[in-house]
Amino acid sequence: KRGPFLPLAGTSLYEDGNYPKIKDRKMDLVFVGNYEPPENFNIYIERIDDEYTAFYMGVINELKEHPDRLLEDVMKKHILREIPEATFEEIRETMGNIIFLDMYIRFFFRGEVIRILAEAGLCVHVFGSGWEKLMCTKKENIIIGGSLDSLGCLKKIAEAKISLNVMPWFKDGAHDRIFNTMLNGAVCVTDSSIYLDTILQDGDNVALYSLDSLEKLPEIIKGLLDDPMRMQRIADAGYQMAKNGHTWE
Repeated sequence: KRGPFLPLAGTSLYEDGNYPKIKDRKMDLVFVGNYEPPENFNIYIERIDDEYTAFYMGVINELKEHPDRLLEDVMKKHILREIPEATFEEIRETMGNIIFLDMYIRFFFRGEVIRILAEAGLCVHVFGSGWEKLMCTKKENIIIGGSLDSLGCLKKIAEAKISLNVMPWFKDGAHDRIFNTMLNGAVCVTDSSIYLDTILQDGDNVALYSLDSLEKLPEIIKGLLDDPMRMQRIADAGYQMAKNGHTWE
């Protein structure tokens, strides 16, 4: 049941607003977050029999084709198609046991975002575990920086012109990567959500992309990198928006 939103907060290394300017930043593009190949979750998907495997893959394939849909909604639809008499409690219990589907789909799209950018010739700095496992024909464009603590992630964002976000699989919320990016003076490039649509303005305080048209993402990034003044305006507007409403204070 929906209730009032509690804004998610971010953390700034530059509370005085004196963050490094876009032109002075070392890295064009950064992503902070871990990666795990989706196929590593097959041990759970295939653990029972072919019928269960087909059921789980049906959910995954629908989410790949329609990334705007909630995992909960797709799961419920597939369960009721197989067992029309399933009760609310039974559906809830089933959902509690399929976290591997959530992890599969979020890592799938996280990997796709980085792969597509690298194969389009863009250099992406990634900080987090597992990125050496990503299958990509242009792996030389993925600069792997290893795992960092939270402070280390903030420092890397502060060195980047653009910081990427890929939303987890809830569609009515936010992620602290968005506000951490803004509060440390980088341009935030993210997919959206119901909530984010109410607080973000594409081209003003953020640059938005869509998971169902990832082929457009490289041009969005290249367009930003070709226009440092535009990037600075977006970064400044993002900082002010986050500073005014999305700090822990």
